[in-house]
Amino acid sequence: MKRLNVVLACVVSCFLLTSAKAAESPEYLIQSCKEVVGIYAQRDQKRLAAGLTTSVSEALRAGYCMGVVEEYRRHKSCYTRDWFTQATRISEQPLPLTSRIRVSELLEMSCGY
Repeated sequence: MKRLNVVLACVVSCFLLTSAKAAESPEYLIQSCKEVVGIYAQRDQKRLAAGLTTSVSEALRAGYCMGVVEEYRRHKSCYTRDWFTQATRISEQPLPLTSRIRVSELLEMSCGY
């Protein structure tokens, strides 16, 4: 049980460090949303195999996208019907765009405003 707590503490601390840095990075949000869209596409194609073939880092990036989008939707109204549609729109943004846009602007654009 102690070993599990140590592992969980390491994972959470790594995630917190990454998410603090990523909070200002539209590129990281785009890549994270590409990850979640890819995982869901695999899930639809292979059923349960997607969960077995997803690495921890892929899952963390996907969770970051889901968390950012859900938190945005909790505080702002959005024209998209669900978080996955919004994540898909974010994932379709070209990476060169990231040098000219903030995360908040990216989230607004993905809402269909």
